[in-house]
This record gives sequence, structure tokens and C-alpha cells, in this order.
Amino acid sequence: MTGLFAGVDIGTSRIKALAVDEAGRELGVAERPTPWRRAEDGRTEIDPARFPELAAAVAAEAAAAAGDATGDTPRVLGLGVTGMAETGVLVDAAERPLAPSIAWHDPRGDVETIRRELGTEVFERTTGMRAGPLPSLAKLLWLRREHPETARAVRFYSVGEWVVRRLGGEPVAELSLASRTGLLDLGTARPWPAAAELLGGRVLLPEPVVAGTAAGRAAGDDVPAVLRGAVLTVAGHDHQVAAYGVGAATDGALFDSLGTAEALVRTVRPPLPPERVLALTGRNVSVGWHVVPGHLCVLAGVPTGLTLRRIAAMLGVTTAEERAELGRRALAEEGGHPTLRLVDPHDDHFGLAGITDDVTPARLWRAAADGLAERAGEVLRHIDAQVGPCRRVVVGGGWLRDPVVHAAKRRHFPGMRTTDVTEPGAYGAALLAAEATGLPIPPTEG
Repeated sequence: MTGLFAGVDIGTSRIKALAVDEAGRELGVAERPTPWRRAEDGRTEIDPARFPELAAAVAAEAAAAAGDATGDTPRVLGLGVTGMAETGVLVDAAERPLAPSIAWHDPRGDVETIRRELGTEVFERTTGMRAGPLPSLAKLLWLRREHPETARAVRFYSVGEWVVRRLGGEPVAELSLASRTGLLDLGTARPWPAAAELLGGRVLLPEPVVAGTAAGRAAGDDVPAVLRGAVLTVAGHDHQVAAYGVGAATDGALFDSLGTAEALVRTVRPPLPPERVLALTGRNVSVGWHVVPGHLCVLAGVPTGLTLRRIAAMLGVTTAEERAELGRRALAEEGGHPTLRLVDPHDDHFGLAGITDDVTPARLWRAAADGLAERAGEVLRHIDAQVGPCRRVVVGGGWLRDPVVHAAKRRHFPGMRTTDVTEPGAYGAALLAAEATGLPIPPTEG
């Protein structure tokens, strides 16, 4: 019987699972699309029941694939769950969901109440997050206003915490995920009383724990047989777990994850003075507790993959193979175009300037890749000014396979290392599952 550790990464686009053996070798993988319900006004939500259902399914499929690869009966010893932050589940005293789970990027959020009752500076200094619609607190306040029945809530779970709970685990609040809620005091690593007061005086966070803490065992009739008895752990926020999985969650390290949203993940030791926290949040850079005990994560995002996909669609380039060919042609554009440049890329828009008659698809692609790399560089220079320069850079993610994107990153980080781990988030979650069982596996070196 083959002992396995499984990691599940509940992402915005996909729910992925990876099964590794006790040496950390990848043996099985599975995935399903994340089944959001979308409206034309940008509202995006999901039935909370789908998260544990699909997480268990992909974990079982990955374990089965590992069994096929080894020709042996698989047995999952530990299961770690990572995934998106901010999105979560409000439950009543019987742990029944009181509302759909609202996507982290959904525009709904009662930001005005936060700014009026707590104050922008106090909120950002205390939580390490910008006072906008992203923190879970803004979504929870909106739900209380628009759906009064949610005032009965007694607990809020981030997605990974909810999955672990529904698979038979204990109610916990993992610190890197709790740091994204707006409900946690960054300085004390405990629930923030002022935020609880805005929610009727209820402390909605369970007991805080660090990633990789054992939180019970998988059990129940709805849990696939191959997972029953596995030690469960909430692995934490996906970007940090990915950094951990590729060995880039050490002091002074940067993990640059080139996905739909490019995540810039810095690992630093506390303390970080409040004035520096404010200087970071003022540039939309967050500060929170890391999945690595005793460390903080400084995190920023750049809409790299999202912008490139939009430009590819504009150009009629729809497949990965077509994008790769466009990247090869763009790389041949020595020095790029003299005037064409990307302007102000955001999650919902971008601009182009300097368009002339000789602009070709390849030149546009080159300008976009260079512009997005420069945008990430600007953000990192601001982070470095507050926490010190990074001493080690690991770059990964699907967009690194585009040759012009790879070249742009290499120009910014000549000494960067790359990683071949196909699903760093799920891989990191599997390693943290091994940690929870007492059979640790060293992270891979990016």
C-alpha cells in the first residue's frame, strides 16, 4: 500500500489536487473548473457546498492516479487544503451556510462603513490590508446590510478552513488566511475587537493556528474512502503556500508567481513598524502573517496574465500554442517598438499608447510583456524600500513558458531561478500535509 500526501489548491479558475509520495515525488494530479455563478454586473458567487464536494473529488482522483502510476493501492496519510483568500463561508450555530460565498474579486463590499467607523488609517495599520472591497470584512458588512438573516452568523471560515471542517476537521482560523479577512489584528495575531463590534459584537474567527497544524482527520460518509483517516490541515493562502512549496519562503526571498494575477510574495521577519505597513497599504500592497511560523508575508499583485489574455483575445490568438508562437515572434523584435507602450494595467482595464502604422501583433505582445514586467518592477522597488532588498528570486507559473515574458523577467532578475513544479500551490499544500502528520518533506529548491 502506497502512503501518499495530497494537496488541494482551490483557485479562482480551477480546483487542483496533487498526490506525492513520502519523498515528495509527484505521482498523481487532477483538477476541475471552479463553478462560479456570474452576473453581468460583475457579481460572482458560488454555493459553499461545492467547495468541499469538489475538493474531495479531485483529491481522490489524484490519489487514484498515483495508485495507477505505482500499481499499488493508494492510502492518503495527510491532506492539506490551500486556496484563495478573502472568499469564505458564514455559518450559523448549526454550521449551516447563511449566504452564498462571494468571490474575492466581486465588487460588492461596504467600504464606507469601514472608513467611517474604523477610519482608513486605523484599519490599514491594524490589519495590513487596504480599506477597499477586497477584505472579507467589507463583504460581511454588505451581507448584513442586504441580507439581515446573516446577522445570525457565529463563524466565518475562509475557503480552505471550510473544506477542512466539512471533511471532518476542527474549526480553526489559519493565520495567513485570517490576515486577509480584516478581522485579525496584525500586531497581536488575534481577532480584532473593533471589527467584531461592527458585526454585532461577534468574534467570527475560530482559534488561530499556523499552517501545517493538524486539525483532525477526514471522516464521514461523504468523504471518499481513499481519504478517510487522513490527517487534515489548513495549508493557508495559496500564493504563500506556493512559495513554500518551491523553497522561496525564506528570509529575504521573493517568489514571483506568473498566473492570471501575477503575485509578488516577499517573506520577511517581524516586526514591521506601523508607518511602514501604512506605506505599503497605500500602494495596494498587503502585509499579513505567513504560512511559515514567525514570518510576515508582504504581497502585491499585478494583472499580468489577465492583461495578456485580453490582448491575445483582441488579436484572435486563442490557444496556448498560438500564444507561444506569438511570444517567439515577439522575442525576435529586437529592442521593441520605439513608441508603443502599455498604460495603467488594472484588473478591469488597460490602455495602449504610441500606436503607429507599423504596429504588428508581435510588437504589441512584446510591448505588453515589457510593460507588465516594468510595472511589477515598480511595485517591488516600493516594497524593497520598506522591507529591504530581496536576496533570492524564484519565478514560476504558466506565463513563464511564454518566451517574451521569460526574457522580460530575466532582464529584471538576471540571477533568478525558475521552478518546474507544475502546481506549486497544491504541491506546497501536500508538503504541509506531511508536516501535519509528523513526516515532513523538505520543500523543493526552485
